[in-house]
Amino acid sequence: MKKITLAGFLVLIGILALSGCGNFGKNADKPSREDATIIHEDEKAGGSIETGDGYGFTEFSLEIDVDQKDAIEADYDVTKLADAEYENKLTNVQLKNTQAITELDKLFKKILLTKDTPQQEVIDKILGWYQLDTYSKFDLEVHFDDGTLLDIEDTQ
Repeated sequence: MKKITLAGFLVLIGILALSGCGNFGKNADKPSREDATIIHEDEKAGGSIETGDGYGFTEFSLEIDVDQKDAIEADYDVTKLADAEYENKLTNVQLKNTQAITELDKLFKKILLTKDTPQQEVIDKILGWYQLDTYSKFDLEVHFDDGTLLDIEDTQ
């Protein structure tokens, strides 16, 4: 009798263990079921667009003048809860916060700045993005995640 009780008890434990560890829910076979997301330590610390780690910098400030007149101003600062402003007077665009981040995201992903990018290459990439051939003032300040600073001030 003790053997039957012990065997029944082991079967019950086995069933509970399998049902607890298995994936027998009603959505288990559906292809739209969400899979677990793996989060890396850097992402938990804020590795995203909102924290700057997605671009490699926490602050980006750009001012371009054409013919001595303000043409483009872009400010992105994740140290202030992803604060951003973008103004392009050549195309009559003026955006703030989320809309500005969305627009600047396109620029950041296209130019892919690093702390080692040569200054003239940075200028050429940004001018190419805005389809500008010339400028009277180019002022860029980028604070990278590792604490380095890219500061370009040029007038023509």
